[in-house]
Amino acid sequence: MRRSNRSYRNFMLAGASALTIGAIGATSFAYAQTASPAAGDDLQEIVVTGLRKSIESSQAIKQNSEQMVDSITATDIGALPDRSVTEALQRISGITIQRTPDPRDADRISVEGDGVQVRGLSWVRGEFNGRDSFSAKSGRTLSFADIPSELMAGVDVYKNPSADLVEGGIGGTINLRTRLPFDSEERILAYSADYSYGDLVGKGKPSGSALYSDRWNTGIGEVGVLIDVADGKFASRTDTVSVDPFQARTDLVPGQTVYVPTGFGYRSLEFTRERKGIVGALQWRPSSDLEFTAQYIRSEATEESLENAIGLDSGTGNGPAAGTSFKYDAQGNYISGTIADTVGGTTNNPDVIDSRYDIKESVTSDYSLHMKWTPTKNWNISGDAQYIDATSKQLDFTVFEALTNPLSAATLTLNGSGLPTINIPANSSFISNPANYYYNAAMDYHNNNEAHEWAERLDAEYSFDDADWLKSFRFGVRHTDRKSITRETNYNWGGVVQSWGANGIQTLNQTTPGASSASVWPLQNFYRGGVTVPTQFVIPSASLSKGFYNGVAAQLKALSAADSFGNWVPFNGDYSSYNGGGAGVNTQTEETTAGYALVRFEHDVPFFGGNKPFDGNVGFRVVNTDAQGSGNANFVTVTNLNGAPSSDLAFANGARTVISGGRNYTDLLPSVNLRLKLRDDLQWRFAFAQSIVRPDFSQLQPSLNIGATAGLLDSSGHCQSLGTGATGNCVYQWTGYAGNPNLKPMRSNQFDTSIEWYFAPTGSITAAVFNKDVFDFITTSPQNVAFTNNGVTRNVLVVQPYNAGQGSVKGFEFGYTQFYDFLPGILSGLGFQGNVTFVQSEGGRNAAANPYDATQVTNAAPTSTSLPLEGMSKWSYNLAGIYQKGPFEFRLAYNWRQRYLLTTSAANINIPAWSDDYGQLDASFFYTVNSYLKVGVEAANLTDAQTRILVGYPGHLTYHNWVDADRRYAFVIRGSL
Repeated sequence: MRRSNRSYRNFMLAGASALTIGAIGATSFAYAQTASPAAGDDLQEIVVTGLRKSIESSQAIKQNSEQMVDSITATDIGALPDRSVTEALQRISGITIQRTPDPRDADRISVEGDGVQVRGLSWVRGEFNGRDSFSAKSGRTLSFADIPSELMAGVDVYKNPSADLVEGGIGGTINLRTRLPFDSEERILAYSADYSYGDLVGKGKPSGSALYSDRWNTGIGEVGVLIDVADGKFASRTDTVSVDPFQARTDLVPGQTVYVPTGFGYRSLEFTRERKGIVGALQWRPSSDLEFTAQYIRSEATEESLENAIGLDSGTGNGPAAGTSFKYDAQGNYISGTIADTVGGTTNNPDVIDSRYDIKESVTSDYSLHMKWTPTKNWNISGDAQYIDATSKQLDFTVFEALTNPLSAATLTLNGSGLPTINIPANSSFISNPANYYYNAAMDYHNNNEAHEWAERLDAEYSFDDADWLKSFRFGVRHTDRKSITRETNYNWGGVVQSWGANGIQTLNQTTPGASSASVWPLQNFYRGGVTVPTQFVIPSASLSKGFYNGVAAQLKALSAADSFGNWVPFNGDYSSYNGGGAGVNTQTEETTAGYALVRFEHDVPFFGGNKPFDGNVGFRVVNTDAQGSGNANFVTVTNLNGAPSSDLAFANGARTVISGGRNYTDLLPSVNLRLKLRDDLQWRFAFAQSIVRPDFSQLQPSLNIGATAGLLDSSGHCQSLGTGATGNCVYQWTGYAGNPNLKPMRSNQFDTSIEWYFAPTGSITAAVFNKDVFDFITTSPQNVAFTNNGVTRNVLVVQPYNAGQGSVKGFEFGYTQFYDFLPGILSGLGFQGNVTFVQSEGGRNAAANPYDATQVTNAAPTSTSLPLEGMSKWSYNLAGIYQKGPFEFRLAYNWRQRYLLTTSAANINIPAWSDDYGQLDASFFYTVNSYLKVGVEAANLTDAQTRILVGYPGHLTYHNWVDADRRYAFVIRGSL
């Protein structure tokens, strides 16, 4: 521990010294850029609008705040600098976004980006106007991708909190700000409209927003009204080429271990998203010392995708086709060859021909009433009452096909990290005929979730008159009562017609005759022509996958055929019937009561021979959490035991009982924020805080599923393992999967120090060093726990989340912004923004996404191979060239992040997946026609950047997916009347 503390002190001192030297060293450069005009020179006023005004407002917030905060400001109504909240957030130093909607789903990409990490950590708290907000899926976090960016007045990111900020974000707190009628002295009627187009999907979608705001003096005081509505549509397409994980082989090259992929294929996914939102606000100021604000915020998002996929799983026994051989690199990795199902074979059987439809709908409604009262010049009192109602539901349905005869062996050539070359020989007349296909499997998944919360708070601040040090004393209390109900099924895969039932196979033209059975997938312009693919395949009709009940009817008809050997049973609508794998109905409640006290101070202090302004705040927050939940305990009937003790049979009696559990705990969270103003434009900060993040509701679920592994008594009377599925006469081991309602929150001690130099209203150099020591990581692994059922107690090796270990996250950020007004003529409109972030972790633990999935648990548990924290890139940076002069406004922005661990266990392949280095170039151009109208074009992914996914463990990673997405263009008009 002493060594760790010494290392930390050295790290912080070195970082602070480096920041100070860097800021001082940069002084001459920036002063040269902003030199004062000589006496007698004419001073020209710079009219600040658009991007420049946004940068100026954001910089002022950061500079004047008592604590560390980064902001984005939408000075043009209805216009963040980027088209989505997530894409705008990634421009802030220390913030990265992932490109998959679900980290475990490494095969599907989110074009706009999805999950948000702050300094490499995904434990981020989301707020609307300083109040709770969340989506219903987990009941804990806010999906920023669901929020219409047109509604935002700004976004604030708090990386190290003060005591008056609500607890719950170790990574940080992101506050989304909306507008209020009293923000403007005048009436506002603003609008925006655009048409966005994706060049790969070949489709366009319209979007629009409108805002009305006004205020009046009336007989009952001043009244203000605001209504802001937005409806944004978006369409995209992604084309993916996949190569399955490599397997070690010793049978292909004598005396050598080589590594060969087990399959490959391609998929195309069309995606649409609609974001609707409304903000309504009513403000009333009956007197100069009293103000009321009522707000209603509703965000609604619908995501819909249709995916077609072809995959050839040649299997672990595959090999070079007859008369061919494989080529390998110096490490024995496969480079190229013609792959057949068997060594010396001539064919491949397509393992996947499917059509998958997924639709998600989420709605979050926020009702709040705020009061602000200043009874005297020293007292400021405010209060809030809030109610949140969130719902979400999802249908995911896949129809699988198979061909009645195999295809010829296919060739695969790998080109390093570049796009592989694939050639699948196929007879066009054969693959385009529905009579050569049959339904072989189906899979459905459903959820229907809701979450609700009441929240109340009361805050007061007393300002001191002429106190030597004390500026004010702030204190408050807060109470919340939240309920989350999650209803979901497992991913329910089952066979419809299996190949061994050949006599009973009904082909598509027999099962669902006509156009409703299948459609031709022409594969036009697949991957922009970069991959050689067959001219067409017949795939299940979209009407079957989109129309769930139509698809079910078609599958059930195929199932009814003689010798189908199918076992798929579609969801019957009863979530409570699910009793394993974490599915079913999960009800969680959480009540919190918090109080805080905060002292704000300011004073001049001696520093290097002079007095310097010194201010900040010191405080603490105390919060009590009472979390409770209910679920099911399932004791699976053991059917493969003969002659086992009656007590074992009594324990495994097939009982299903309701269980409940929870935890009550209290946390004391101190915080310190200090600022020393070395000059009016140069300041040093230091911050310390303790933070918590509570476990996800899915991890807290008091759910239990217990089964047994049969064994056989040996001559000594010991029960020996027989392996899974074998019949025995004793229980070798009781095993189970469970949630854990006794989990504690994760905690952190976090330190930040920064140097900030603001040499112009839109010019700054800032640098920060940070360290977070994180405790009680939540991980998932087996533990022996005693359980009692039917009067019998047994020790069960149960896999469940638990708190274990500690680690640290440390790094630095550097940012630079400047407009070069000193340049002559039209060049004086040039500007630049850039930032870079470095993050590294030690001792962190990844939690399996689902304690009921043994493969995930195995990969998340500590192994001889050390994996970094999921979602953490060591390096990331942003570069933006800006030009604003007269009516012209232009931005060219590049965002890049380094390779990072996406998940410890990717779906279907069950090994770690990594997202490779990724950089994207975006641009925007606007022309201000007059004070009422601005027109422009926005473009994203101008260089057609590819997203690449790797799989495996450090030291032996192989590329798995290459994904091409749209270049996106939007034609925009916005203005005010």
